[in-house]
Amino acid sequence: MLAGFTLANGFIAIVALLLLLNREQPPPQIHGVFLADPRPLPSFELIDHRGSTFKNSELIGDWTLVSYGFTTCPDICPTTLAHLNDFTQQLKEMNESVPTVAFYSVDHRRDTVTQMASYVSFFNPDFIGLTHEDNPENPHLPFEAGLGIMAKLTPLLDDDGVPRDDYSVSHGVHLILINPAGELQAIFEPEEVSPGIHVFDTELLVQDYLAIMHYIG
Repeated sequence: MLAGFTLANGFIAIVALLLLLNREQPPPQIHGVFLADPRPLPSFELIDHRGSTFKNSELIGDWTLVSYGFTTCPDICPTTLAHLNDFTQQLKEMNESVPTVAFYSVDHRRDTVTQMASYVSFFNPDFIGLTHEDNPENPHLPFEAGLGIMAKLTPLLDDDGVPRDDYSVSHGVHLILINPAGELQAIFEPEEVSPGIHVFDTELLVQDYLAIMHYIG
C-alpha cells in the first residue's frame, strides 16, 4: 500500500510539473505595447539611402526597428539614433540577435537620398535611411499609417502673417518593432525625463527587446 501511495504521488508530481512547464507564458511587459497578434502592414513603397526601392519584401527575414523624424531635428532624433547605436553594440557584445535599424524621414523634401545617406552613416554604417519622392499616388502613406507614424509640417509666417517659403516639423516619439514576417510586433515608448522631453533609455530598450525575443523564441 505504501508503495502504491508513493507511486501515485510521484505520478501526480510529474503531471503537475509537465503542466507547469507547458503552460502558456504571459506576454512580455515592456515600456510600450506588445502585440500578441502582430499586425500585417499594407503595401507601401519608399526609397532607401542608397537610392533603391524599399517595399514590404525588404522587411521579410529579419527583425527591423524603425525610428522616425528628420535630419535637421535639433535634439530628439540625433539622441535617439545615438542610443540605437549603443543598443546594437550592446546586443553584439551579448551575442544576441541584432535587428536592422531604419530611420524614416517625415521631411522628404529636405531629406533627399544624398542627405539621408550622409546622416544615417554618421551614427552607424549599418543603419538604413528611408525617404520618398513626391508622387500623386503617395505610396509612402500606407507605411506611415501602418506603423502609426505621426508628423506635421507647419508653414512659417513672417511678421505680417504672410506664409514664408519655409516650415517647421513636429513628430511623435516612439520606436517600432517589425517582425521577420514584415508585421508590426511592438511599439517602444520613451521616458519623459522632464516636461516635454522624451528620451529612450538604452538599457531598458535592450531589456524590452530581449524580453520579446525570448518570449517568441
